Amino acid sequence: MKLEKKSLSSQVADKLEEMILNGTYKINDKLPTEPELMEMFQVSRNSIREAIQSLVQVGLLKSKQGIGTFVVAKERLEVEFRNSLKKVKESEVEEVRNFLEEYIIVSAIKNSTEEDIKKIEIVLKNRNNLGNGPKENTEADMNFHMAIAIATHNSLLIDLYKYVAKYFQEFIASKIIAKENNEIIDRLHWDLFEAIKNKNVERAKKAISEIIKL
Repeated sequence: MKLEKKSLSSQVADKLEEMILNGTYKINDKLPTEPELMEMFQVSRNSIREAIQSLVQVGLLKSKQGIGTFVVAKERLEVEFRNSLKKVKESEVEEVRNFLEEYIIVSAIKNSTEEDIKKIEIVLKNRNNLGNGPKENTEADMNFHMAIAIATHNSLLIDLYKYVAKYFQEFIASKIIAKENNEIIDRLHWDLFEAIKNKNVERAKKAISEIIKL
C-alpha cells in the first residue's frame, strides 16, 4: 500500500482515520504493530509513530505501554462531543437526557414493529438477570435504551443517541449502588417496556421520568 509523497505521517494518519471510520478497525480493536504498519504503508517507523501520536492527541487512539495502541473513538466529532459533555452540570445532563429519552420513547411507540418489541424484551430480561456490578448493570441498561432508540427507525436519532449514551453510561454508573435501588429501577424498566409494548405514551413518559430521577 504505497502513499504519495508529502507529509507521509499525515497521510498515514488520514488513512488510519478513514479505516476507523469505515469499520476496518472498530472501537477497542488493537492496531497492527509498528512493523506491520510500516509494511502496510511502506513508510518509516518515525512516520508511523507520528501518525499514531497525532490520532492519540485528537482522542481516536489510546496507546498502552507494552501492550499496543487501541481504537477508542470512531470519529473526531464523537471525541469533541464527549469532551463537551464532560464540562456540563449534572442538572443539564438530566434535562437533556429527559428530553431525548422521552422523544425516543414516543417515536418508538409510533414506529416500532413486533420484532422490535421482542428484541427490547430480550435485552431487558438480560439486563434484569445480571448481578449488582455497576459496570455490567450500566452497560446492560444502556443496551436496553439503545434497543428502544433503534425501534424508532430514525437513523439520525439512533446515531445521536449512540453519542450521548456513552456519556449517560458514565453518569448512570454513579447512581447504581444499592440492591434496593436496583430493584426499583428494574420495576420501572418493566413499566417502561410494558408501556411501549401497549403503546401507552403517558405511562411511558412517567416511567422514564422516574428512572432518570433515581
